[in-house]
Amino acid sequence: MSYEQILTEVRGRVGIITMNQPQRLNPMSSTMTREMGEQMSAWNEDPQIGAMVITGAGRGYSSGADISSFEQTVRDGGRRDAPSPIGEDWLKLVRRSKPIVCAINGVAVGMGITTTLPCDVRVAAEGARMSFRFVRIGLTPEYASTHYLVYLVGFGQTMELMLTGKFIDANEAKSIGLVNHVYPAETMLDEAVSLAQEIASNPEWQLSQTKRLIHDHYMERDVEAVRDIESEIFRQSQATASHKEALLAFRERREPRYH
Repeated sequence: MSYEQILTEVRGRVGIITMNQPQRLNPMSSTMTREMGEQMSAWNEDPQIGAMVITGAGRGYSSGADISSFEQTVRDGGRRDAPSPIGEDWLKLVRRSKPIVCAINGVAVGMGITTTLPCDVRVAAEGARMSFRFVRIGLTPEYASTHYLVYLVGFGQTMELMLTGKFIDANEAKSIGLVNHVYPAETMLDEAVSLAQEIASNPEWQLSQTKRLIHDHYMERDVEAVRDIESEIFRQSQATASHKEALLAFRERREPRYH
């Protein structure tokens, strides 16, 4: 498909979306976010794609929501909900999507960082900077970021980041658990794709069920209920062709061929 504000690429079983408004640090306009949602939905239905990478063009990952939409809200004197990143709820799309690696190549601010939180893995380039900037511009956090950030970095770190609105660099983000890895800028995307490819090499049903179990259970306090659900999904996994292929590959001393 041809898009106006994103670029797409496929490497092996990995689909790459690049937000492509580099002169403005890739603000998430309604056009860009609609295009992202369309492409993610298409790849979710494509059996040749096993995982996705989202990154930005130029020196920014994303400067956040397009500020012109906020200015229009003020001019209208009305109330608008936080802009949806795509045509459907962002959280629902991310939770049902194939695994997503966010490759934070540069500045990531506001919506530019909160929309990465429910994704599966975040990596950053050396020199990338991140800020939950909301209070600095008279706004409050959104996209369930006050939920996800606590579970990623802890209560105290969340309070400091959100109450100050300060910038942190990639190394600090890694030290507190906001990103998993930091790579040199020139190799960061390749490393992110390599990680996504490692994920995508695994069987699709097992990936989707594992992701669902983690999203459903990381706040669940009834560990016996978690165990029971895991046991049922485990039983189902034993009957899949992927499990049978894994056993055959083990006996034949080779790598399994899932795709």
